[in-house]
Amino acid sequence: MRSIRVFLTVVAAVLLVSAATGGAVAQSDGDEDLFESLEEMVPVYNENAENVDLGPVNLAGTSNVYIEDGDSETVYSITMDERNRITALDDEPDEDAVRRITADRATLVGITEADNPAAAFRDAVANDDIVITGESGHVIEQVKWAVVNALKGLLL
Repeated sequence: MRSIRVFLTVVAAVLLVSAATGGAVAQSDGDEDLFESLEEMVPVYNENAENVDLGPVNLAGTSNVYIEDGDSETVYSITMDERNRITALDDEPDEDAVRRITADRATLVGITEADNPAAAFRDAVANDDIVITGESGHVIEQVKWAVVNALKGLLL
């Protein structure tokens, strides 16, 4: 009887610890490395941003960047100006972001390692390696990006 009680106590303790920490999401070393690579890439990206034709695509404002890696997902936020230059990068999502930029880790790593990250970004968008949509609750952005995505073969 005592062993059953000890077993149930251990199970309850494990469940309590799991429940208490289940909502906490810590960045892995890979996430931190990717974020640092993105930060280091920003000046090179901005140097090339004006020389890359994105057609009618303008990313001015704040977007959440969803990085899919197997079963996990990391979200950063990025703010760009009217000339598509990066003005802010944060390692957390922004609740006021109007756009959702989705890519896998390999695509973003490729962009950070490119000689011209702005051109690599444009190519990734054109090839559907990066998908831009309106963030949830932003109907105008959702419609706008549905149209842009449908026509991007003609636009980019």
